[in-house]
Amino acid sequence: MSTANPAHRAAASPQAPAPYPILELIKLHKRFGDHVVLEAVDLRIEPGELVCVIGPSGSGKSTMLRLCNQLERACGGQVIFDGQDLTSPLVSIDRVRRQIGMVFQQFNLYPHLRALGNVSLALKRVARLPRREAQAIALDALARVGMREHANAWPSTLSGGQQQRVAIARAIAMSPKIVLFDEPTSALDPTLVGSVLAVMRRLREEGMTMLVVTHEMQFARAVADRVVFMADGKVIEQGPPEQLFTTPRDPRTAAFIKGESN
Repeated sequence: MSTANPAHRAAASPQAPAPYPILELIKLHKRFGDHVVLEAVDLRIEPGELVCVIGPSGSGKSTMLRLCNQLERACGGQVIFDGQDLTSPLVSIDRVRRQIGMVFQQFNLYPHLRALGNVSLALKRVARLPRREAQAIALDALARVGMREHANAWPSTLSGGQQQRVAIARAIAMSPKIVLFDEPTSALDPTLVGSVLAVMRRLREEGMTMLVVTHEMQFARAVADRVVFMADGKVIEQGPPEQLFTTPRDPRTAAFIKGESN
């Protein structure tokens, strides 16, 4: 049986464009009690896009991301992933989540497993791959993020940046159709941020579809296909990075960008 990463096999043979967005949020609402977190959010992510979401704390960015793979349930609206309505009770959300990678602010690695074990666990338990094949794919994923030589390291012996790269390897090992990043550098020492952003740049060059909530303005401006600005639970505006950063249409966007650049 071949041990090649399915993602690499898929990349080797061109495919016809998907007839619909890989991810679409339609009039999405979310509230906690009387507090409205998201209000009528519309967003489309096309296959191969890297979309960065920026905005002040409390604007609903992370909640929106968690709704994308149903870690939170919406109070209204739809989440359409690869043509399936994830808000429908008929959808097997566990099966869908195999195709949606997630990288959190905290690394969430299992401390009792080495890096290789963390990355291969879902391949064995969820994808039901034989141990040898799962480990081969996991090693390949670790190599893609520059962590192959640390495959046998315990999480406690790795720096924060290295742990986050292992977490990214774990997310991409399942060959997801999209990877969601929730402030992936916010828990890192500033000296370690660059190594994680470099990995994300390489994934973007490989054609990985990514939705990234971030406060790294330079990264968003340099790498994103599109930047979305959120405030008060709403998408205020979105557009190509150069347009949004240089000539924002909404004064709230302009004020946020000016504040972040000072």
